[in-house]
Amino acid sequence: MRMRRTFTALATMLALGVGIPAAVADSPHFVGNLGCDTDNKNTVGLICSGKVAGLGSTTTFVFLTADQVTATFECVNRGGNVAPGQPVVEEDVIGPVSTFPNPRNGQITFSVTIPPPPPPSPRQACPNGNWTVRQTGLNFVNVVLHVQQPPGTPPDANEVLTHQFGNLDP
Repeated sequence: MRMRRTFTALATMLALGVGIPAAVADSPHFVGNLGCDTDNKNTVGLICSGKVAGLGSTTTFVFLTADQVTATFECVNRGGNVAPGQPVVEEDVIGPVSTFPNPRNGQITFSVTIPPPPPPSPRQACPNGNWTVRQTGLNFVNVVLHVQQPPGTPPDANEVLTHQFGNLDP
């Protein structure tokens, strides 16, 4: 009789969820090293990549922001002569958002960018319209990597992880 009461009490506790530990919440974290590549900065801009785990199966958004992106240009004529151009400055830049609808085993591997500002028109920046514009430098101020999950859509979704890259002057 006593065994039956113990079994009944245990079965009731299990049915009510008493004594069962709560499910472990997702715990987003970076895996390995994060890195930024600027080898192709004049055509692609800033590219940062890495891996995140602990995301669960929720759609995940990854993107970069920068307080400021400054590109410097020079003007080159057909004879190869160079004249300094004017810098192009963009403020509060948000790079394209990469969306991962179903993280595999709670993990994603990402590569996100902030493209360079478009070059100015040779007619506006150079001595005349026969010159060409060539980018000579690119500087990123306060670059931040954002990992977000719903509710909401980027850049207003729930921030689950960030990484400060700081200033990058490749």
